[in-house]
Amino acid sequence: MLGLVAVVLAEKHPNFTWQQCTKSGCTDVHGFLVHDKHMGDIRDRDNADYPELDYEKHVGVTVSADGRTVVQHLVSHDWENRKVVGSRIYIVTPDDTKYEEFQFVGKELSYTVDMSEIECGVNAALYTVEMPATGKTPGGVKYGYGYCDANCVDGDCCPEFDIQEASKHAMVFTTHSCQQATSGCDSSGCGYNPYRDDNNHAFWGTTVNVNQPVTVVTQFRADASGNLNEVRRLYVQGGKTIESPKSLTDSFCHYNAGDWHSLSNMGASFKKGHVLVFSLWDSDGMNWMDGGNNGGCTSYNINQLETSNPGLKVTWSNIKFGDLDSTY
Repeated sequence: MLGLVAVVLAEKHPNFTWQQCTKSGCTDVHGFLVHDKHMGDIRDRDNADYPELDYEKHVGVTVSADGRTVVQHLVSHDWENRKVVGSRIYIVTPDDTKYEEFQFVGKELSYTVDMSEIECGVNAALYTVEMPATGKTPGGVKYGYGYCDANCVDGDCCPEFDIQEASKHAMVFTTHSCQQATSGCDSSGCGYNPYRDDNNHAFWGTTVNVNQPVTVVTQFRADASGNLNEVRRLYVQGGKTIESPKSLTDSFCHYNAGDWHSLSNMGASFKKGHVLVFSLWDSDGMNWMDGGNNGGCTSYNINQLETSNPGLKVTWSNIKFGDLDSTY
């Protein structure tokens, strides 16, 4: 009589297509996506023995047939019908073995995002972290191991750049440097939010219409020595290019060039390679992002939101990376 053995089913990563751009044009890069092992407690961090992950059913992530559009839904359910809230996913290389790493200094990233359903208390975030390209044991890239950020979430610390943390009511982009590669990180960082920093309550919502898709362009500009010295933001919508009222610079952030908080320090981290992260999550404690002086939200009730609108979603598409002014 044969004994029973545990079986680990191979996880099939969804296909994902992004574009590498120069002034001459853009070319497709056909890679993959992988879901993080921690987000939504979808996996036991010390045990890879679980059913194959169904991205649509278990973590609410769908990808278009051409791989260019990714949708993250707020509420889904795992194979035991346990509630899963949000998701966190990474781009994997075309050979499906490593996290795709981007070196941002002197380059730009653009993408189109539909924020029309992102209400108070929900954070549709796209950001970068200096996590290892090969992930970490026991599951490596295959099962989405290796996450780190400047808040040391899940216990691992590393530099982080938030390209956007946003709902319909506020948008902020923020740099978070670290004194060392894996410690001494600035969890608060320096960010720009027009609502908070310029008392401009119309920019994100009216000037940029959050009820329509918008292309977000982030430029990581360098000085003559190749050091990051400005992060500039543009929005493209309805045939118009709208420049953010302010950029991130050492002057704006009240940093001294060369110290560990400075943009040059973040630039040094970028040159090591950063992984791009797509994240959707919620919290009743989101006042720091879109409430009070930060945005127009006055109350939060995520339990009610999850019940009344479990299908709430953010849509990301047309991710492009390359030379300045080449992706839009």
